[in-house]
Amino acid sequence: MMEKTVLINCSPKQKLSVSGFLMKCAGVLIRGKKEYLHLRTPADHQPILQALKDAGKVVFVTPLYVDGVPSHMLPFMREMEDFCRGNGLRLKVYVIANNGFIDGKQNEPLMQVMENFCARSGLEWCGVFGIGG
Repeated sequence: MMEKTVLINCSPKQKLSVSGFLMKCAGVLIRGKKEYLHLRTPADHQPILQALKDAGKVVFVTPLYVDGVPSHMLPFMREMEDFCRGNGLRLKVYVIANNGFIDGKQNEPLMQVMENFCARSGLEWCGVFGIGG
């Protein structure tokens, strides 16, 4: 049986975001059950955490904001850390990071933040795909 993959669009935009487009593109390449969610406000936290309970993988699709993750992601990441540790979740974490710079290497600080988040949360860091403008 295939693991469920939760894909999270972390763009603060309600619609027509590059992150949303990339999330749908990534979903085409992923086999098995998929759940597409959007992280914009604190109201989105609980539905995402509940979706993670029976998932094996999570894909964060996020824009680069000031060399890091968008600020609205930080409270969620703190909550997710506690949730995963408290529920013994050992998710595989992937990140698709996009930015308006010429190359995807500009995503390096964001990648380091996400890798450290995984180490602290007891999750398996599986890597990032950095996309430039």
